[in-house]
Amino acid sequence: ETAGVVSSGQLTIKKSITNFNDDTLLMPKATFTFDVKPVDVTGEEKDTASGLKIQKGIAGVASQTIQYDNTDKPTNKEKAVNFDFSTVTFPNVGVYRYEVSEQAGDVKGITYDSKKWTVDVYVVNENNKFTPKYIVSKETTDSSKKPIVFNNELKTTSLTIKKEVTGNSGDKTSDFTFTLLLKENTQFETGQKVKATKKKSGAEEETVEVTIGKQYTFTLKDSEELILDKLPIGITYQVDETDKNKEQYETSAKMTEDSKEAQGYTLNDLKTTDETADTITVTNKRNLPIPTG
Repeated sequence: ETAGVVSSGQLTIKKSITNFNDDTLLMPKATFTFDVKPVDVTGEEKDTASGLKIQKGIAGVASQTIQYDNTDKPTNKEKAVNFDFSTVTFPNVGVYRYEVSEQAGDVKGITYDSKKWTVDVYVVNENNKFTPKYIVSKETTDSSKKPIVFNNELKTTSLTIKKEVTGNSGDKTSDFTFTLLLKENTQFETGQKVKATKKKSGAEEETVEVTIGKQYTFTLKDSEELILDKLPIGITYQVDETDKNKEQYETSAKMTEDSKEAQGYTLNDLKTTDETADTITVTNKRNLPIPTG
């Protein structure tokens, strides 16, 4: 077999999540659907090499799907599925033309491939049965024969939680306790883990794991941060400080999305991630009151 030419009734469709090269990335649950549809033709055109008439494809080839889920890693970022043209009842010899495409899905963070492929099925008479002998594939915009590959990409986002202690009696050496909850949904199931980095005072860093569906408790001092730099898009989170407004501190929070102006953030509010990086800064302010009495 040469590239883009198959000597059977089976056509293999390959797909790849091209930028899925990092073991720490969490792949969303996603179903990719591929359609094969007959293409309208003039009926006048002939295939030069074989002399066979080019005809509109005959319906009867079922759509196929490829599944990914949270356990997939870069080692199996490439998957394949077959279209079976041997099940089609062809009426005569000829070249039957089809188009293969990937449906645009709605999984957040996935870029879908809008490329169209032209498929010509060469049907011959073997033992008094019209049988697919060769299948030729090429990009609709390109005349060179090549195997069908759909390329997708996976995008992630980031969440940074920062601590600020201000005021003339704010204690910058104190630990403040936080909770972070990543909520499960149809794409990301309970128990899956997302990597995070805790940036401590000085240059010290600690790698931790946040489990989806389970509250993660951590502490931050002034200027320390928790960073989830490969957070899935389309996941909902809640951030809270359990020590808020204690020990005469006034606690406030603000959210910055990319480089936009900061907005107020209500601690423990639900927020769903998108392609914009989120930074939540939680400030505890305390000023020494004037002693009275």
